[in-house]
Amino acid sequence: MDQVCDSIKQDIADGIWKTGDKLPSEAEFAEIFGVNRLSVRMALQKLNTLGIIETRVGEGSFIRDFSLKPILNEISIFYEGSDQYHDVQQLRNLLEYECMRLAVHSATEEEKKALKAALDDYNQCALAYSLNPDDQQALAQTVDADFNFHYSVVKMSHNRLYKDIYYMVQQLIRGHITELVSTRAHRRRNAGLSPLGKSDTHNKIYNCIINSDLEALHQANEEMLGIVPVQGLDVFD
Repeated sequence: MDQVCDSIKQDIADGIWKTGDKLPSEAEFAEIFGVNRLSVRMALQKLNTLGIIETRVGEGSFIRDFSLKPILNEISIFYEGSDQYHDVQQLRNLLEYECMRLAVHSATEEEKKALKAALDDYNQCALAYSLNPDDQQALAQTVDADFNFHYSVVKMSHNRLYKDIYYMVQQLIRGHITELVSTRAHRRRNAGLSPLGKSDTHNKIYNCIINSDLEALHQANEEMLGIVPVQGLDVFD
Protein backbone atom coordinates (compact mmCIF):
# COMPACT_ATOMS: atom_id res chain seq x y z
CA MET A 1 0.00 0.00 0.00
CA ASP A 2 2.74 2.48 0.98
CA GLN A 3 4.68 1.73 -2.20
CA VAL A 4 1.61 2.45 -4.33
CA CYS A 5 0.87 5.63 -2.39
CA ASP A 6 4.47 6.89 -2.66
CA SER A 7 4.60 6.12 -6.38
CA ILE A 8 1.39 8.06 -7.08
CA LYS A 9 2.60 11.01 -5.00
CA GLN A 10 5.89 11.06 -6.92
CA ASP A 11 4.07 11.02 -10.26
CA ILE A 12 1.98 13.98 -9.10
CA ALA A 13 5.09 15.83 -7.92
CA ASP A 14 6.77 15.12 -11.27
CA GLY A 15 3.81 16.61 -13.13
CA ILE A 16 2.66 13.38 -14.76
CA TRP A 17 -0.77 14.11 -13.28
CA LYS A 18 -1.89 17.69 -12.77
CA THR A 19 -4.68 19.36 -10.81
CA GLY A 20 -8.06 18.21 -12.10
CA ASP A 21 -6.73 15.09 -13.87
CA LYS A 22 -8.62 11.85 -13.34
CA LEU A 23 -6.54 8.97 -12.02
CA PRO A 24 -6.71 5.41 -13.38
CA SER A 25 -9.27 3.11 -11.77
CA GLU A 26 -8.45 0.75 -8.90
CA ALA A 27 -8.35 -2.15 -11.35
CA GLU A 28 -5.98 -0.30 -13.66
CA PHE A 29 -3.68 0.68 -10.80
CA ALA A 30 -3.71 -2.91 -9.51
CA GLU A 31 -2.51 -4.09 -12.91
CA ILE A 32 0.10 -1.31 -13.21
CA PHE A 33 1.64 -2.04 -9.80
CA GLY A 34 1.02 -5.78 -9.71
CA VAL A 35 -0.91 -5.64 -6.45
CA ASN A 36 -4.47 -6.42 -5.38
CA ARG A 37 -7.26 -3.85 -5.50
CA LEU A 38 -7.42 -3.61 -1.70
CA SER A 39 -3.87 -2.24 -1.60
CA VAL A 40 -4.77 0.32 -4.25
CA ARG A 41 -7.96 1.29 -2.43
CA MET A 42 -6.06 1.86 0.82
CA ALA A 43 -3.44 3.93 -0.99
CA LEU A 44 -6.11 6.11 -2.58
CA GLN A 45 -7.87 6.52 0.76
CA LYS A 46 -4.63 7.74 2.31
CA LEU A 47 -4.07 10.24 -0.52
CA ASN A 48 -7.66 11.41 -0.13
CA THR A 49 -7.19 11.93 3.63
CA LEU A 50 -4.05 13.97 2.96
CA GLY A 51 -5.98 16.20 0.58
CA ILE A 52 -3.88 15.23 -2.44
CA ILE A 53 -6.74 13.63 -4.36
CA GLU A 54 -10.53 13.79 -4.24
CA THR A 55 -12.59 10.64 -4.70
CA ARG A 56 -16.07 11.20 -6.12
CA VAL A 57 -18.61 8.42 -5.86
CA GLY A 58 -19.42 7.03 -9.27
CA GLU A 59 -16.79 9.17 -10.99
CA GLY A 60 -13.37 8.15 -9.71
CA SER A 61 -10.39 9.91 -8.15
CA PHE A 62 -9.10 13.33 -9.23
CA ILE A 63 -5.98 15.35 -8.42
CA ARG A 64 -6.62 18.28 -6.09
CA ASP A 65 -4.75 21.56 -5.81
CA PHE A 66 -2.79 20.43 -2.79
CA SER A 67 -2.22 22.77 0.15
CA LEU A 68 -0.94 22.29 3.67
CA LYS A 69 -3.57 24.69 4.96
CA PRO A 70 -6.18 22.18 6.21
CA ILE A 71 -3.54 19.97 7.85
CA LEU A 72 -1.56 22.76 9.47
CA ASN A 73 -4.68 24.55 10.66
CA GLU A 74 -5.82 21.42 12.48
CA ILE A 75 -2.60 21.19 14.52
CA SER A 76 -2.25 24.91 15.33
CA ILE A 77 -4.06 24.35 18.66
CA PHE A 78 -0.94 22.59 19.98
CA TYR A 79 0.98 25.86 19.71
CA GLU A 80 -1.50 27.92 21.72
CA GLY A 81 -0.85 28.84 25.31
CA SER A 82 -0.37 31.67 27.77
CA ASP A 83 3.35 32.00 26.97
CA GLN A 84 2.87 32.37 23.23
CA TYR A 85 3.32 36.15 22.86
CA HIS A 86 7.10 36.35 22.44
CA ASP A 87 7.25 33.12 20.47
CA VAL A 88 4.71 34.51 17.98
CA GLN A 89 6.55 37.82 17.89
CA GLN A 90 9.80 36.05 16.95
CA LEU A 91 8.05 33.91 14.35
CA ARG A 92 6.41 36.93 12.76
CA ASN A 93 9.71 38.80 12.71
CA LEU A 94 11.44 36.00 10.81
CA LEU A 95 8.62 35.02 8.49
CA GLU A 96 7.12 38.40 7.69
CA TYR A 97 10.43 40.14 7.09
CA GLU A 98 11.55 37.39 4.74
CA CYS A 99 8.26 37.67 2.84
CA MET A 100 8.64 41.45 2.69
CA ARG A 101 12.16 41.05 1.33
CA LEU A 102 10.95 38.62 -1.33
CA ALA A 103 7.99 40.86 -2.14
CA VAL A 104 10.38 43.69 -3.01
CA HIS A 105 11.77 41.56 -5.83
CA SER A 106 8.80 39.44 -6.88
CA ALA A 107 5.60 41.49 -6.42
CA THR A 108 3.60 42.25 -9.55
CA GLU A 109 1.99 45.61 -10.24
CA GLU A 110 -1.43 44.10 -9.56
CA GLU A 111 -0.24 42.79 -6.20
CA LYS A 112 1.14 46.20 -5.31
CA LYS A 113 -2.24 47.77 -6.09
CA ALA A 114 -3.95 45.13 -3.94
CA LEU A 115 -1.52 45.86 -1.10
CA LYS A 116 -2.33 49.58 -1.34
CA ALA A 117 -6.03 48.76 -1.10
CA ALA A 118 -5.34 46.60 1.97
CA LEU A 119 -3.31 49.45 3.48
CA ASP A 120 -6.08 51.97 2.89
CA ASP A 121 -8.58 49.65 4.54
CA TYR A 122 -6.26 49.18 7.51
CA ASN A 123 -5.69 52.93 7.91
CA GLN A 124 -9.41 53.58 7.90
CA CYS A 125 -10.12 50.88 10.48
CA ALA A 126 -7.14 51.83 12.66
CA LEU A 127 -8.20 55.48 12.75
CA ALA A 128 -11.77 54.61 13.71
CA TYR A 129 -10.55 52.31 16.48
CA SER A 130 -8.00 54.80 17.82
CA LEU A 131 -10.83 57.27 18.40
CA ASN A 132 -12.64 54.75 20.59
CA PRO A 133 -10.26 52.06 21.93
CA ASP A 134 -13.06 50.49 23.98
CA ASP A 135 -15.10 49.60 20.88
CA GLN A 136 -14.65 45.82 20.51
CA GLN A 137 -16.23 45.73 17.06
CA ALA A 138 -13.84 48.41 15.82
CA LEU A 139 -10.97 46.41 17.34
CA ALA A 140 -12.06 43.24 15.51
CA GLN A 141 -12.30 45.13 12.22
CA THR A 142 -8.84 46.60 12.73
CA VAL A 143 -7.36 43.19 13.49
CA ASP A 144 -8.95 41.75 10.33
CA ALA A 145 -7.57 44.61 8.25
CA ASP A 146 -4.16 44.33 9.91
CA PHE A 147 -3.96 40.59 9.25
CA ASN A 148 -5.15 41.05 5.66
CA PHE A 149 -2.36 43.58 5.02
CA HIS A 150 0.33 41.21 6.25
CA TYR A 151 -1.18 38.19 4.53
CA SER A 152 -1.14 40.17 1.29
CA VAL A 153 2.59 40.74 1.77
CA VAL A 154 3.12 37.04 2.49
CA LYS A 155 1.32 36.10 -0.72
CA MET A 156 3.50 38.59 -2.63
CA SER A 157 6.52 36.47 -1.70
CA HIS A 158 5.19 33.82 -4.12
CA ASN A 159 6.29 31.13 -1.68
CA ARG A 160 3.46 28.64 -1.14
CA LEU A 161 5.04 27.13 1.96
CA TYR A 162 5.35 30.51 3.67
CA LYS A 163 1.73 31.23 2.78
CA ASP A 164 0.56 27.91 4.21
CA ILE A 165 2.57 28.33 7.40
CA TYR A 166 1.17 31.83 7.88
CA TYR A 167 -2.33 30.44 7.40
CA MET A 168 -1.60 27.71 9.93
CA VAL A 169 -0.66 30.16 12.67
CA GLN A 170 -3.20 32.83 11.78
CA GLN A 171 -5.08 32.37 15.04
CA LEU A 172 -1.87 32.99 16.97
CA ILE A 173 -0.99 35.95 14.76
CA ARG A 174 -4.44 37.46 15.19
CA GLY A 175 -4.04 37.14 18.94
CA HIS A 176 -0.67 38.88 18.74
CA ILE A 177 -2.10 41.64 16.53
CA THR A 178 -5.00 42.13 18.95
CA GLU A 179 -2.58 42.53 21.85
CA LEU A 180 -0.46 45.05 19.96
CA VAL A 181 -3.32 47.11 18.57
CA SER A 182 -5.34 47.25 21.78
CA THR A 183 -2.39 48.01 24.07
CA ARG A 184 -1.00 50.71 21.81
CA ALA A 185 -4.36 52.41 21.33
CA HIS A 186 -5.12 52.53 25.06
CA ARG A 187 -1.64 53.71 26.04
CA ARG A 188 -1.62 56.42 23.40
CA ARG A 189 -5.03 57.63 24.55
CA ASN A 190 -3.99 57.61 28.19
CA ALA A 191 -0.82 59.52 27.28
CA GLY A 192 -2.84 62.11 25.41
CA LEU A 193 -1.19 61.30 22.07
CA SER A 194 -2.90 61.60 18.70
CA PRO A 195 -3.45 58.58 16.40
CA LEU A 196 -0.36 57.50 14.48
CA GLY A 197 -1.89 58.10 11.04
CA LYS A 198 0.74 58.16 8.30
CA SER A 199 3.44 57.45 10.89
CA ASP A 200 1.92 54.00 11.45
CA THR A 201 4.49 51.35 10.59
CA HIS A 202 2.17 49.68 8.07
CA ASN A 203 2.55 52.76 5.89
CA LYS A 204 6.32 52.61 6.34
CA ILE A 205 6.36 48.95 5.33
CA TYR A 206 4.28 49.64 2.24
CA ASN A 207 6.56 52.49 1.15
CA CYS A 208 9.67 50.37 1.75
CA ILE A 209 8.32 47.57 -0.43
CA ILE A 210 7.28 49.95 -3.20
CA ASN A 211 10.61 51.80 -3.06
CA SER A 212 12.74 48.63 -2.61
CA ASP A 213 14.26 50.00 0.59
CA LEU A 214 15.40 46.84 2.36
CA GLU A 215 17.39 48.58 5.08
CA ALA A 216 14.47 50.72 6.24
CA LEU A 217 12.14 47.73 5.83
CA HIS A 218 13.89 45.76 8.55
CA GLN A 219 13.61 48.68 10.99
CA ALA A 220 9.94 49.25 10.12
CA ASN A 221 9.12 45.58 10.66
CA GLU A 222 10.70 45.54 14.11
CA GLU A 223 8.84 48.74 15.02
CA MET A 224 5.56 47.23 13.85
CA LEU A 225 6.09 44.13 16.00
CA GLY A 226 7.04 46.14 19.09
CA ILE A 227 10.61 44.79 19.10
CA VAL A 228 11.93 48.35 18.98
CA PRO A 229 9.94 51.51 19.76
CA VAL A 230 8.71 53.93 17.13
CA GLN A 231 10.81 56.97 17.91
CA GLY A 232 8.82 59.69 19.61
CA LEU A 233 5.52 58.00 18.89
CA ASP A 234 5.21 54.50 20.24
CA VAL A 235 4.33 53.88 23.86
CA PHE A 236 4.38 50.11 23.69
CA ASP A 237 6.94 48.33 25.86
